[in-house]
Amino acid sequence: GDILCYVDGDVRNMHPRFVLGTVGPLLCDESLQYVKGYYDRPHAAAEVWVRPAGGGRVTEALVRPLFSLFFPELSELIQPLAGEYAGRRGVLESLSMPTGYGVETAHLLDVLKGWGASAIAQTDLDERLHRHQDTTSLGRMSFAVLQAFFARAGDRVSLKNPLAQTYHHFMREEGVTKAFVWECPDFERPPMRDIRKQTAG
Repeated sequence: GDILCYVDGDVRNMHPRFVLGTVGPLLCDESLQYVKGYYDRPHAAAEVWVRPAGGGRVTEALVRPLFSLFFPELSELIQPLAGEYAGRRGVLESLSMPTGYGVETAHLLDVLKGWGASAIAQTDLDERLHRHQDTTSLGRMSFAVLQAFFARAGDRVSLKNPLAQTYHHFMREEGVTKAFVWECPDFERPPMRDIRKQTAG
């Protein structure tokens, strides 16, 4: 096939939209090379579905801050670690494929580098129910994501460059995903002993 689609194997509410939603944009727009899904992903607690939210815990605590700081062109992706995505065969065949949790991060950074941000799209897949992992497993996942990130980040993570001050995040309310921007000025007060020296002089 000219288009390849991936869907995570632990989806509890499997539905054709997981394929149609990611493949459709590639059929309709030849300029697109890679499509990422996003969705409500309620968190199960005692088998009662609570907490409809945006990205997962690793996305919110690690990947979204990293992208906001160093790859702002990817910071508008609602769920960068979603396992539901599709791409053109020529693109996917040219990418290396990490075998662990770093694969989604690696794909996004490699597609960005090779084809630009305009080649990446995202699509609303409604809701996805799946298993959730404990915090120990999330730590291992974060480690793998960081491995993939730093293997590709290059000069973007140089501490000599000024850090971005805009943080992008998303909330889903009544089935609609809304984007929010938080400005976080990089302001630090000087050490107290330096202040004392200035006032004494």
